[in-house]
Amino acid sequence: MKKVLTALVLFVTAFTLFGLKTQAAGTGNLVVHFKAWDVNYDYSELGSWGWNGTSGKVKDGVDSFGAYWNFDNIAIPDTPADMGFIAVEWPGGAGPNWDKKLTGDVMISTSVLQDGKTTHVYVFQGTNAQAFAADPDKVNVLVVYYDPANAYEETIGVHHWGMTVADPAWASPKPFGTAGKALSGYDVKGIILAGQESWAGLLVYAGSDATKKTGDINPVAETPVGQADVVYVVNAGDAKTDNTNVFRNYEDFANEAFSFKLKPFTAEGMTGTFAQNPTDIYVETSAPITSPYPTALDKDAARAQIESWFSVREKTGENTYGPALEIERVDFALSATTLNTFVVVLKDSNKLDNTKEYEVFFDLGFPEDPLPAAKNVEVTLKLTAPANTPSDAVLSVAGAFNGWTPGSTGYTATKEGNVYTVTFEVSVQDAWTVLEYKWTRGSWDNEEFVASNRALVIPNNVDEIMFEDTVEVWKDIEAPENKYAAPVRTTTPNLSASMLLVMDTDAPELTFISPAGIVGKPAAERIIEVEWGKPFDQNLFPGYRVIDDRDGDLTPLVFVPKGEFSKIDTSKVGDYTIMLQVEDKWGNVTQQTFIFRVVKK
Repeated sequence: MKKVLTALVLFVTAFTLFGLKTQAAGTGNLVVHFKAWDVNYDYSELGSWGWNGTSGKVKDGVDSFGAYWNFDNIAIPDTPADMGFIAVEWPGGAGPNWDKKLTGDVMISTSVLQDGKTTHVYVFQGTNAQAFAADPDKVNVLVVYYDPANAYEETIGVHHWGMTVADPAWASPKPFGTAGKALSGYDVKGIILAGQESWAGLLVYAGSDATKKTGDINPVAETPVGQADVVYVVNAGDAKTDNTNVFRNYEDFANEAFSFKLKPFTAEGMTGTFAQNPTDIYVETSAPITSPYPTALDKDAARAQIESWFSVREKTGENTYGPALEIERVDFALSATTLNTFVVVLKDSNKLDNTKEYEVFFDLGFPEDPLPAAKNVEVTLKLTAPANTPSDAVLSVAGAFNGWTPGSTGYTATKEGNVYTVTFEVSVQDAWTVLEYKWTRGSWDNEEFVASNRALVIPNNVDEIMFEDTVEVWKDIEAPENKYAAPVRTTTPNLSASMLLVMDTDAPELTFISPAGIVGKPAAERIIEVEWGKPFDQNLFPGYRVIDDRDGDLTPLVFVPKGEFSKIDTSKVGDYTIMLQVEDKWGNVTQQTFIFRVVKK
């Protein structure tokens, strides 16, 4: 019974509103637009809930933005009130499936309504989604901003001009709201502004020229009055002003923002995915991946799991590959909770050959299909309890795995200091098994004061998994007025990508730097005179520098190979060609010659 009651609690998300008028009487119309990140509106109907006295409504259609609902002749109260909206799957129009909500409660204030006019409101997928209301009398611009690394600066926002709201001072960004949550689990930011002047515009930045994420963005003049020109921006780094990361086509944006891939090699800065040398391969992913290592009980198993994400194969033809090369280890940041850079180290017996082609493959290996038979996974929960927890308390978990029975045998925690640990097994078969639960001190009267159930999210490709919990407040001990939120745990899609390896095929660059008479000259004009009949003076040997694009400074490795280009006889007048040779780690060889000319003075 406790599970059912908590499952019906709805969370209210703040409504974002800029520059809209409040009406005290009359009726207004609303069009609510909803964007699902996968733009799939056909697998089921999407329904609103709790609008205008109705118990729910199937979408009215799909346009270039997404699904939409029309609500006409909504009474405008003297005192503004909130109307709730939830995008929820509505299979066959038979009613909402509350296990398939695409948003949380999105509250839209009646203050956005204007008598006899239509207000367009925009909502994006995510349990934290806000609503963005357009000014019915203006051309609006709605900016959606996404950072694939989830590294949003605290000050990220927009600078704008010519809008209906006062232009902010430079270095004081107007902050983004939270538009929703991408399928990656990362927040998506958003802001809507109404243009006042024909020259209205904005840019995305974190408060300085150095942190500009875009150049100037101007609303499209052809945008119908009362609707929004939707602009999608992907964070592509600082001082980015060419707007190649700005999209008005959602598919192009989604491909750049949400498609998982390996980052290509960039010679400047030596970043991306490339082979540094015949055994060391640098891999950089477009989005960070949660690392199993920091919280793993078995560190060796966690390291092996990360190593299993990678394989390297010789490309032998169109879509044909040789056997996987043997990997010695994969290096990564051990303490980092998320990872997007790795070094794959091959065994010496599997060195890359830069006369061939190789492809590096990345695959998380997360399950997609159910197992043919159920398997048991060992779950360990580690709980940090609040300081006011009674010293003699016996903490236990109650959830779908034990019939929601507090204090049941096998589900009570052992205490060490202020940390409680419990380990038990659950049966999984589906690709991801999600089991809800709560912490208690033995009964529902002294459960944690949390707003919703916690969730175990367990893939079927592990034998053990650990979750760390923190109980902030107990229901019966110094509980505040409002409950705290449970951590969000979601299933993770399988991420996979591959890329042809960039190897080093360029020889080192040897440059003569002294004497001045040979610097910058072709080989035939690099002549250094040596006096006849005297012992050779080593100080006459030219100065040089060798730089390799992968190995750096190779100057100390230069040598004169034995043979005809390695000798000089100061007892005989004539020209003696001397060769300098250097080789990088890939076997790329550079040879340069100069001439010692023995002359009588």
